[in-house]
Amino acid sequence: MNLFKFSTGNAKLGKRLIFSLPAGHTCPGAGLCRTYANREDGTITDKPMGGSDSLEFRCFAAMAETRPNVRNARWHNWDVMQTALKQDGDPALNVYSVLMASLDAQPVLDLVRVHESGDYKTLEYMKGWMLTAAARPHQKFYSYTKSLPSWLALHDQIPSNFYLTASCGGLFDHMIAEYPDVFRRYAKVTYSQSEADSLGLAVDHDDSHCFEDAPFALLVHGSQRKGSAASKAIQTRKRLGEFVGYNKSKALVS
Repeated sequence: MNLFKFSTGNAKLGKRLIFSLPAGHTCPGAGLCRTYANREDGTITDKPMGGSDSLEFRCFAAMAETRPNVRNARWHNWDVMQTALKQDGDPALNVYSVLMASLDAQPVLDLVRVHESGDYKTLEYMKGWMLTAAARPHQKFYSYTKSLPSWLALHDQIPSNFYLTASCGGLFDHMIAEYPDVFRRYAKVTYSQSEADSLGLAVDHDDSHCFEDAPFALLVHGSQRKGSAASKAIQTRKRLGEFVGYNKSKALVS
């Protein structure tokens, strides 16, 4: 059996298991942030949907796929996931079986971030993660997602250690207001601290808000398209000595 690959941390987050799929290609609900890298050479394509140029921003994770080692690991996971979904039997149980075997081969860490990059491509795939979390109560599983239809369909099957945050800026944002009891926790990308303040949203820098039952903000960061509003906002924050991103030596970069 081919196993999924995990990493154990990044510039933003502390020690935890992190699972990723190719950005954009696996994100059926992507809207303002729809960005993806070519599987072969890593060429970046920006193709935002559902918003204007002034509102778009590049996916924070997609730009990492210009590096072959990152891109290859994420596509490896895509191939393993596709094989599991297409095998005979229940697709969700097939995904669950591979996930359990893959996690058993990893260090035992308290937190598992599902999708630093990518999203729940299908309902069966999301269910596979839910089954996995239910079978591993000693760990907390969490993720941001724009795949709100799948979440809604499975909302009564979510185990208590599986934390989903609705990621605003997607094609299904309208569902957040339509089903407030389901989508209580959501994250909105803002261009400045003052914008977050005006919305009454605390800014999250370490994913801690993913375990709280309230909406929050994420400041736009990463490599943004030259001349875009997102890029200009980051440059403004840099001039003011405010947060602009993360690196491995210092979690918050100003």
